[in-house]
Amino acid sequence: MKVFAKDENAVSPIVATLVLIVVAVVGAVSVGTIMGTFSDDVSGQTNAGDVSNAAATEILIAGSTTVQPVSELLAEAYMKENRGVKITVQGGGSGAGVSAAGMGIADIGAASRNLKDEEAAKYTDLQTKQIGGSAVVVIVNENVTGITSITEDQLEAIFINDDFTSAPSGITTAFQRSEESGTEDTFSEFLTGKSGKINASIDGATGNAGVLESVRSTTDSIGFVDAGYALDASGVTVLNIQIDTTIYEATSKGIQNALSGKTGESECYVTGDDATSGKGLVRPLNYIVGSSPSSIVNDFISFAQSPGAIEYFDEAGMYSIMSF
Repeated sequence: MKVFAKDENAVSPIVATLVLIVVAVVGAVSVGTIMGTFSDDVSGQTNAGDVSNAAATEILIAGSTTVQPVSELLAEAYMKENRGVKITVQGGGSGAGVSAAGMGIADIGAASRNLKDEEAAKYTDLQTKQIGGSAVVVIVNENVTGITSITEDQLEAIFINDDFTSAPSGITTAFQRSEESGTEDTFSEFLTGKSGKINASIDGATGNAGVLESVRSTTDSIGFVDAGYALDASGVTVLNIQIDTTIYEATSKGIQNALSGKTGESECYVTGDDATSGKGLVRPLNYIVGSSPSSIVNDFISFAQSPGAIEYFDEAGMYSIMSF
């Protein structure tokens, strides 16, 4: 929890100093993006003359762009019931969220995956609090017609080998994430069993929203995003996944069945038991905190894990931990 004194004339010097430390010392692009955006938000409040109304208690949530939409909804609901608490939500990617929490820059790091071994070794006091679940889905531009599914082998050829010779007709361009991302880690682990191995020659876009827009605006393209961004999106088609002779359905019901462990259902998405790599396309939505989070941070996380939060996960196209 970050506590700032009211300042009628300027942005908190603590915030300004924090931004400078991150940029000068860390040098991490994604974390710098978080703090740069946070700084812009604070500056915007100052220019609008809103600093005098700033909350005395602030919580900064930063990281996964998958978790970001539901965090924004949860924050809005929590602030309505808890006057005097200001919650700021930023993106930046899961890797940046873990780093921000580990360095104490953010009160809560958001990640659409579990901690990697190297992160747990570097930041030994971090705790993972699962708040929900979701899945990575494959999307193509709506002008790519005649297909409803794509095979595991075709995806590996495209995204790992940058080879489109076996791709479905009409697909000649692919997009991946340009920043360290839990969504990309989940997708690459599904294809190879290892994270971060998407072919570097493939064009990158920032965030789930950036990949969605890139595929939407490029007629021959394919990409991968969180299901919450894609299932009701216009301009793209969500593909089912074929492994051997089985079709795994990329639908809301299929994803919820997979998260619930109902792998025997007729409509179910890809779990680790299904994939050749042993890694599925469903994944957790986590909040990452240090060893001693404040009572306000703990209370907010408890709210995010409660039955009262289900409606906000539903609105964001995701799944509360209470739903599976």
